[in-house]
Amino acid sequence: MSTLGLLTRPRLASSGRFPALCVLAASSLFGCGGSQAKPATTPATAVAPVPNAKEEPPDLSPVAAPPELFAVARFKNPETAIETVSSWANFPFKLQSALPADLHGLGPVVAWNAPLELAVALDPLGEGKVPEPLSVISIGVTSLNAALEFARAQGEAVHRLRSGVYRIGDSEDVACTVGAAVGSAPARLICGHRTRDVDGLFDYATRGLPNEALPDLDFQIELRLEPLKKKYGTELGSARLFGGFLLREIQMDNPRFDRALSDVAYGLIDETLAFVHDLDKVRLDATIDRQKNQINVRFDAKFTAQQSWLAQAAAETAALSAPAPEAFWQLPIDAADASYGVGWKPGRLKPLGRALGELLDAFLEAEKVPATLRTQGSKALEGMFDLNTNAVRADGALAELPADPLLAADYRFFGWQMTELSSDPKLVQSIFDGLVTSLGSRDLARILKQRAQIEEKMLPKFSSHGVTVRGFKAGAKAYRVDLPRGLLEKLAEKPALSMQEFAAALAAPAQKGKPAAKSAPLSFVVAWDGEHTFVGVSPDEKAVIKRLEAVKDPKTPTLRSRAGLDALRATPHAGAGFMTLRRFSNMLGLSGHDADATKLLSALPQHGETPMIFSSDAKAEGPESTLSIAIPRAAIGDIGALVPVLALTAGKNAASILATP
Repeated sequence: MSTLGLLTRPRLASSGRFPALCVLAASSLFGCGGSQAKPATTPATAVAPVPNAKEEPPDLSPVAAPPELFAVARFKNPETAIETVSSWANFPFKLQSALPADLHGLGPVVAWNAPLELAVALDPLGEGKVPEPLSVISIGVTSLNAALEFARAQGEAVHRLRSGVYRIGDSEDVACTVGAAVGSAPARLICGHRTRDVDGLFDYATRGLPNEALPDLDFQIELRLEPLKKKYGTELGSARLFGGFLLREIQMDNPRFDRALSDVAYGLIDETLAFVHDLDKVRLDATIDRQKNQINVRFDAKFTAQQSWLAQAAAETAALSAPAPEAFWQLPIDAADASYGVGWKPGRLKPLGRALGELLDAFLEAEKVPATLRTQGSKALEGMFDLNTNAVRADGALAELPADPLLAADYRFFGWQMTELSSDPKLVQSIFDGLVTSLGSRDLARILKQRAQIEEKMLPKFSSHGVTVRGFKAGAKAYRVDLPRGLLEKLAEKPALSMQEFAAALAAPAQKGKPAAKSAPLSFVVAWDGEHTFVGVSPDEKAVIKRLEAVKDPKTPTLRSRAGLDALRATPHAGAGFMTLRRFSNMLGLSGHDADATKLLSALPQHGETPMIFSSDAKAEGPESTLSIAIPRAAIGDIGALVPVLALTAGKNAASILATP
């Protein structure tokens, strides 16, 4: 048995099932199909004769997709795709070179450039309320004889089932059958978790799926909802009843609150049911465009009706699509990412805001919060859903960092952010005023202490004051939130990639002769230029004000002169923009007292600055919603250069976790 088999079999039950099937499917020919591989001199048991000319031709008649089929995945040309991307990442890699030395004979057996396929279907004869689905993975082989001969050489049992179809091995962990097939590979190895899986989908996997049209794509996963809706329609219909039981557990015996809670809960349940009813197919596609030197990834959701709020909103958005507005091109040239969105149809979010506002007001009334404070909080929440969602935004890194470790982490994590809204500045400021007043109130502190045992010293502190922003109208205002050190320490106790920055800073020693920072600030600056409302966000209030002022300075370099954004200049979208690797520096485990993400990214071939263009689109027919992203070869090269560092960092993090008592 190969090392791969020894490592895989014990983990199959607890690990991800599909990746395990992929490994086991290939390793069934390696000699890890269940029984120990036998020495070459020992004949394998239950060996069928090699197919010969006298055997009747195998059945290769077309097979339609089973009606229970709900998921299909296809990797069109694994060898070429993997080797192309690895070369772009400056890690030249030959797929066959990954084989162990004693398995080099497998190279000529596997059809490396034939599609690697997976199929999942409901089990029509399964037992229980939710039977385990049938699932198989299909690997092309160069010939049936070559596969059988290699299996025998590895000591595997080979059983003839019918003409051109053979069972490989006797494992209890995985079942594999090899047989003649249609399509680009003359035969295919079909493996599943159980014999039942392979028997149920073998004919489709060898005589149906390989002949189904695969568009000009390198990879595709498709989820088909119709079989699931037919199978579990009754269970979905009982969701309201189940929701009623859950509501009884969280109701407060307060008529107004319980009614508002029921309205929101049943509204969400009804929307979920309507969304499932409307949704038809979900696809994830990927294509390697060798002419443009980029990988195109697309997520697509297709609907067959518009009963749900989301499907209706998607259909409405199609008519609003537009190219990037002038405001987008006026954003700072050094943004790590930037985007625009046409937003929802005006008023689309208002009913949701009204329902949530009523729920909050009812809760605060039940908690004996004064009416004035209740109104401020609920109106602020409701107002957030009344904003014009047509907006442009950008963010980036702060150039100067404080010496204190906690403040430096705060500055690195949040950087600067800027949003331009087509909304009334009075509405925006009233929302912030209401939030600051209600969130900073003693009544909220009392409620949190009683219901969540959160001490007041752990709560953020809120404040506001007027500011002057050159180039904008008078009346700009800054809102500040101070996050206590104790709160951040509590949050950092739970392992999370997003908190690594703060966890490292909190553990770092304070500066000599200076006390450690007691809190981490975050400021929101609201300003109006006479046409649009701008909201700047940063721990450094002065820096974000300068950013806002620079937008109005004609000498400031903008996105208009940034290379790599041509795809955004003319094509209309519901939303679009770009992002760079610098945007994710805080999420890559590169930050902290023992690593400098800025220096590391600057050392990459393209410095992590290559724009990766993304867009969101909608079609009224159906409707249909699509999210696309283009990853240029230059960005992949930077990712390749990051791999060794990420591996080293992951090793350090794992060691520190294991060392923690």
